[in-house]
Amino acid sequence: MNAIALLILGSLAAGGNLLLDRPVVCPSDRDVLQYDDGTAYWLSWGGLYRGVFFDLGDFYGDPTGFWADSVEFWFYHHASYPWDTASFYAELYSGTEAAPGTLLSQESVTASHMSPSVGSYYPPIYLPVQFWVILNSEMSAGGWPSLLADNSPNFTGSPHSFYSEDFIVWEQMELGDYFIRVHGTPMLGLEQCTWGSLKTLWDAE
Repeated sequence: MNAIALLILGSLAAGGNLLLDRPVVCPSDRDVLQYDDGTAYWLSWGGLYRGVFFDLGDFYGDPTGFWADSVEFWFYHHASYPWDTASFYAELYSGTEAAPGTLLSQESVTASHMSPSVGSYYPPIYLPVQFWVILNSEMSAGGWPSLLADNSPNFTGSPHSFYSEDFIVWEQMELGDYFIRVHGTPMLGLEQCTWGSLKTLWDAE
């Protein structure tokens, strides 16, 4: 690896992002909402808060809401960047692409390496057409645990993965989409697939 490449990778690591030695596949169910493409290239601990903005219109035709029974996060514990804690808060918010709005749920979850880390809801939680799922890492001194991200942001034409240090200013995760997913049941009018659901189904094959 040449000096320029090492410098770039070193700069990314300093910013809380690290390219994996090789891509890893994180399988998903057909009924899950996800913007990641199923293959992780990056791990990220940048930002006290890391989240994904979901718009049900990317996945279903004529959606009116969603009953979430669980959220799913994928983490990677790199030997050179050890976690100071595996605990984090899985949070659900209403909101728009600009920022999260009202807190709907906060669950303490324990992260695991390269397997789904799940926050479950019983009974399911109703979510509006637009909502956020956020990893709150305030139990850590350095943004841990480190979340996985793919290498293909903006497949819908607009950003969906963001990070923030203060919960006020949200910046786009420009390297890819975080591995944050939602399981549940949509409330639909006309039940049509859009590019979001087609991407999920294709990658699940």
